[in-house]
Amino acid sequence: MDPMELSAALEDTSPFGGNNEDRSQLESDPYSTNFGTSFDTLPTMPSSDPPSSVSNNKPGFKYKYPEAAPTPPGEDDTEWNKVYTAADSRFYNRNGKSADKSRKFRQSGETYDLALVMMAEKKEKLRAGGTNKTAKAKAAPKKLPAAIKTEASNSSRDGTPWVDRVPMSISEQIKSEGRARKATSAAPSSKQGTPVPVPMNGVKMGSPPPKIDKPPPKKKGTAAPVKKQTKPKGPGEPIALQHLLLIANVGQTDRPNPRPSNTNHSSAATRPPASDSESNDGGEYCICRGPDDHRMMVNCEGGCNEWYHCECINMDVDDARELLDKYICDRCRDEETSTIWRRMCRYNNVGVHLGWKPDDCCRKAARVTDEPPSKYCSDEHRLAFLEFVRDVKVRQSDLPSMGGQLNVHEVCSILEQVKDNAELQALGSKPRLPVPEGHDPERPLGLDYLTPEEEEALQNIEAKKIVIQKRIESYSLQFQLVKMVTDRRPTAINHPEVKEKNPCGYDNRLALNEHEFAYWMATQEGRSAFETGKLGPRTEETLSLSTRQYSPEHQQPPPPVSETFNSVCLISTKKCSRHRNWHKVHPDDCRHMTIVLKKELEKLRVQASEIIEDAEMREASKEYYAHNTVEQLF
Repeated sequence: MDPMELSAALEDTSPFGGNNEDRSQLESDPYSTNFGTSFDTLPTMPSSDPPSSVSNNKPGFKYKYPEAAPTPPGEDDTEWNKVYTAADSRFYNRNGKSADKSRKFRQSGETYDLALVMMAEKKEKLRAGGTNKTAKAKAAPKKLPAAIKTEASNSSRDGTPWVDRVPMSISEQIKSEGRARKATSAAPSSKQGTPVPVPMNGVKMGSPPPKIDKPPPKKKGTAAPVKKQTKPKGPGEPIALQHLLLIANVGQTDRPNPRPSNTNHSSAATRPPASDSESNDGGEYCICRGPDDHRMMVNCEGGCNEWYHCECINMDVDDARELLDKYICDRCRDEETSTIWRRMCRYNNVGVHLGWKPDDCCRKAARVTDEPPSKYCSDEHRLAFLEFVRDVKVRQSDLPSMGGQLNVHEVCSILEQVKDNAELQALGSKPRLPVPEGHDPERPLGLDYLTPEEEEALQNIEAKKIVIQKRIESYSLQFQLVKMVTDRRPTAINHPEVKEKNPCGYDNRLALNEHEFAYWMATQEGRSAFETGKLGPRTEETLSLSTRQYSPEHQQPPPPVSETFNSVCLISTKKCSRHRNWHKVHPDDCRHMTIVLKKELEKLRVQASEIIEDAEMREASKEYYAHNTVEQLF
């Protein structure tokens, strides 16, 4: 809208349309209705109140935003403040509800221009709304139906409704009103001469017809449910008994089997009914405290002599029959006593290797008690296992192995050379010397066959092990020193000369290196500290360790407190950045160095054992290599 049009719209402050003559007439006689042609534009709602005066730029008026001033000529301050606020809200919402951007629009004057446009649009709407020639008539009062119009009552209480009534308490009045509201009767009322109309067929008059429940729509691909005919109960069978039988059947047929089992048990719903003497013996067994219902049970041999269902203890029935030798329940099981199983047939490994189903694998016990003992349940499985080794595990090529996988001919030759399984298992291991009678088992046999070079290497290894062991002991003592320094800190806090409530408590003896710490341990101060478990003050003998040394021309500053804490940092913990977290850093450092030194010590032990084993193997294989000769070609 052009600014000239805005100013022309703002100058028209009349709430109605029309020419200047109509406006002048309205201003001279606001209650007059003789306006000629502009009569149709007036609203039909009469107003008894005189028009309120318009306040334009009234001194002291507070705008919501200072940029809203001044109010345009002829506009009310309150109305203009509302329109300006609405214009600011538009900018606020359009710009992501940013208060900074809306403030920039107010300061630039764009909000003021938008408010002028909104004010003009509001006036246009008022003019468009005032062109209705007829106003809505008042809603006529609702007429009562002729059937329920009140008639004159002949009761004497109507003339004096509150005089002849006995006063009642509030609770009695509430009860009486509640009974009157709840009562629904067709008898004539005491206050009305005509009876209350009764709706026909139980339907209230004037109410919509009752809704008819429609069946839910059928889904595509689903059949309608079929209701089964309920079997009529017997003449002498109670209803409660029928419910109990139904619950029992549902519980037995729908309950899943909690334990895996290879046996197929018929459910209680399909099992023919049996008498109490045939189904169980009436006792309580197992963890389920159920009867002996002819399911497979095992007896605990640990002392309780309790019987358990295989299903309840998650035990396969076939395994219990074939492989179980001694069962111990959870209550009787300890470190020395446990369930004992028989050795399974070795042919089971073939099925596991080839990925057979569990039912196809052999799960029978091996013939370990036969003479001679066997790892197989039968001779057929023994031959089948050897055929599997020949056809699958052994290389089929006739080329020599040369250190790789053996072929069929090599395996056959090996089996012909060995006498028993012990020799077969010993193949591929290092040769060992026979242990003489009376030999110390802790002393290796290879120490008697060492060369001078090997003896010297072992001596060097032992010397390194001693040094590392001393370092490990030193770090263990340093860890104890950290504990003693930590225990001494409360003494410094309670000392009267210490002003800090939470001093650092760091002792400069924690900064000793390995050599300085070894020297400090040799002094009387170090020995007494570890003998008593309490750390004392520094002495003149150890004062030079880990302390600042001053030259003769420099004067040493006096200590802040007595010599008792001359080696302790008394600065506040928050201000002391030099010793921050010392009570965590030093213990972690001791632990880390101990772990590193133990790894180095283990490496030295492995080197020493390898030297001794090589010496024993060289002596054991002396006869094997005796025929070997070395020929020098150049």
